[in-house]
Amino acid sequence: MAPSIATAKITLTYPIYAADFDPNSDGLLLVGGGGGEGRSGVGNKITLVDTTRKQTISEVVDIDLSRNEDSVMSLAIARSTNSSAVALAGINSSSADQDAGKNEHLRSFELHYPKRRKAGTEIAERENSREESTSKTVALGRASLFTPSTATKKETYQRVLRLFPANAVGEKTLGDRTLGVIASSLGLQNEIVVFDVAQNRPSTHNVRRRLKMETGQEAADIDIIAEHGQDYLLAYCTDYEVYITKAMSSTEAAEEEPILVYQTPHPDAFASTKARPKFRSLRFLQPNLLLLVQNKVNRGGAELIVLGVPSPLSLATIILRKSLQKVMKAATALSVCDLPASISENAQNIIAVAGQDNSITILSLDHPQQKPIPSLKFRTHTILRDAHSQIITSVTFASFSNPPDPATASPQYIKLASTSIAGSIVVHTFPLTPYPSPSRNRQPSRYVLTSPGSSESAQATFSVVISALMIALGAFFLQAFTEIRGGTPEYLGAKGWLPERVHGWIARPYMFDDAVPTANLEGVAAPSLELQNSVARAAGSAKEEIENVRIPGVDDLNVPGVEPNPAEGVKSVAAEVSGTVGEKVQQAKQVVQDAGETVKGSLKEATEEVSQRTENAQEKLGLRHLLSRRPSSNSAESVSSKDSPSDIIIQHDENSKALSADIRDANTVIGDAHKKWEDLEAHERETWKRRLIDAGEWAVEEGEAVLKGVFFQNIALAVGEAVGRGVGG
Repeated sequence: MAPSIATAKITLTYPIYAADFDPNSDGLLLVGGGGGEGRSGVGNKITLVDTTRKQTISEVVDIDLSRNEDSVMSLAIARSTNSSAVALAGINSSSADQDAGKNEHLRSFELHYPKRRKAGTEIAERENSREESTSKTVALGRASLFTPSTATKKETYQRVLRLFPANAVGEKTLGDRTLGVIASSLGLQNEIVVFDVAQNRPSTHNVRRRLKMETGQEAADIDIIAEHGQDYLLAYCTDYEVYITKAMSSTEAAEEEPILVYQTPHPDAFASTKARPKFRSLRFLQPNLLLLVQNKVNRGGAELIVLGVPSPLSLATIILRKSLQKVMKAATALSVCDLPASISENAQNIIAVAGQDNSITILSLDHPQQKPIPSLKFRTHTILRDAHSQIITSVTFASFSNPPDPATASPQYIKLASTSIAGSIVVHTFPLTPYPSPSRNRQPSRYVLTSPGSSESAQATFSVVISALMIALGAFFLQAFTEIRGGTPEYLGAKGWLPERVHGWIARPYMFDDAVPTANLEGVAAPSLELQNSVARAAGSAKEEIENVRIPGVDDLNVPGVEPNPAEGVKSVAAEVSGTVGEKVQQAKQVVQDAGETVKGSLKEATEEVSQRTENAQEKLGLRHLLSRRPSSNSAESVSSKDSPSDIIIQHDENSKALSADIRDANTVIGDAHKKWEDLEAHERETWKRRLIDAGEWAVEEGEAVLKGVFFQNIALAVGEAVGRGVGG
């Protein structure tokens, strides 16, 4: 869980489009925007706000700009001291000036800071200080660095402004100078201009390089990083391409054409849409690593991509990518903070991505500062949901430098400012952690947002344990259920866990799926049992009748007064036994015959039921199942070889428009009734492909190779037969 994050908010009276922290202080933030040219009633302004306190933000300096000109679209602080700062802004001239071919889009201002006050100063003193400081704000100059537009309707504006280096505390600039780059948008032929900002007043004399874009292209984002020696690398992205070139630190150096290091691939030929995802933002992590934000097609989400550039101006490869949360349909802004580290240590970058859902995702990325680059991984620190009420226009981190002794320093923080089109400013303060953790044997050497390694290993271990536990619980409950349903032998004794009423309700035979049902033999078992009982009753009755037979002349031997006559008794017994036994035998025979007929009828019905359900189940298998039972080779020769005497036949019913697939011997399909796939005409193949797709039996991405060797009904003959039947009817 992320530590507590302090939040401060203020809302100004105009929409804000750009923001930048003072590179020497995280307590001063410069923002700009406005309502643009016209009579909207919303002025154009640049405002300096105090962000020293974690819970509150206050206005310090206001610069009112002309309402006859455009609003501030880009903004950056070129240099600063404890008492003042020089800022550059992208502001278009009025429409009348642009129509006249004059658009002084790059402006410079000097802002004098009020004296720092101690906590507890009265509000009135702040207001007085603000008024005093406002009177010292000076417009230094303005210039037009872009080539004048030749379009009938002048809409070109300065979309991007980026400076390097930012004169952060303890940082030395290369060649003791600061380099800037701007990019135009909405022009017939957009440009990227590299210029020197060592002077306070911008001028065309300071232009170091000019890059002409192809017609219809514009730079979505730009970044600069220092290379070895006196050189700078310039990277920029269009909607679909990423380019790298040398910005040139000396005007005498020969210019090189930008190198296309990466291009978004075109979609597959069978893809449902031909649109491609678009790049939104770009930042250098180090000279051989580029971070990009890409918005997916049809607002399908946003993705972070890290490109590895093996050597300057060489082709790049994707070494890491991460899709952001699904609720973020598109990204709107990006900011990256480089936490200082020695060259032998891994560097950590803090990444902030603002989304169209008004959330800000905070991530960290650790990587070595020397080659080679091993496998990398983004780690999500937190997601700031609903950071603003309306669309977020910019996010920017304050600069950070390590204290002299991290082991004894006070708690350190990094600030992130975000602005919105509704005029709101929100500053989040994130606590940093000394790394490595202090101990007797080691002292921390730097600060990180998220400790590398430990949390990642703990997360991986936790995920493995939870996954194993879930699998074990799932297997346990599945075994218990199958025992209760009678599907497996009893190992757990699960049937005994349930009350008798519940057990009787759910403990039913459950053997197979409905796809291939077993026959219901209850109609056979009942007549068989009845037959057994009937035969037993007939045999018992015959035995009882025989035992009750009285033998005259024999049984009378012990009767007084009766003269015994054995011969007559034997004849009488024979006659009576013959009649009785014959009658009982006939009865038993009739019972057996009746029961046999019943059993025969029940068996016939059960057999027909099994046959019918089996045929239905086989029909459900369809073409895909029949194809899966073929040999691994999909060639026509392997399908129709002597070793495989059966062939798959596909037929189409012209009346019901249904497809049927079955297997027959090859000898039964020789002739004109069916054709192999490879023998079909082009139009016949298209017809069959459409039928198979509609029936869900084949998809375009499976390819036509799987259909080779399959026999298809002759379309011409089928249509002819259908017409013949219609005429004959």
